[in-house]
Amino acid sequence: MLPFEIADALVVAGMFILRIGVPIGITLAAGYWLEKKLRPVETRKAETTRRLELLPRPRSAKIIQLHCWDFKHCDSTQRAQCAASKHPDLPCWLALQVEGAQVREECFTCNLYRTEEIAA
Repeated sequence: MLPFEIADALVVAGMFILRIGVPIGITLAAGYWLEKKLRPVETRKAETTRRLELLPRPRSAKIIQLHCWDFKHCDSTQRAQCAASKHPDLPCWLALQVEGAQVREECFTCNLYRTEEIAA
């Protein structure tokens, strides 16, 4: 049989392990489970971000000098329906967004959207 001091020391050590070790173990298990559960979501977000970074970024400061209706040779009926003619101070793709529309696919290949300067 163990002396009472050693038995008391073992009880205190066991209680310490229960008091500290069990919460740490539960925390580690929860962290591991969340890591497994959330990793696919983060991976999908990273892939989406990478795809968005591949889109060309517009350079509007020098493009505003030439309006899209001059570049595309639009007639007056087309200009009346166009968001860019309502906001001549903005590039056409920004005027679309101000009107509540999204940038069209054709904008991504347009020279007004993609180049820094257009020779007039």
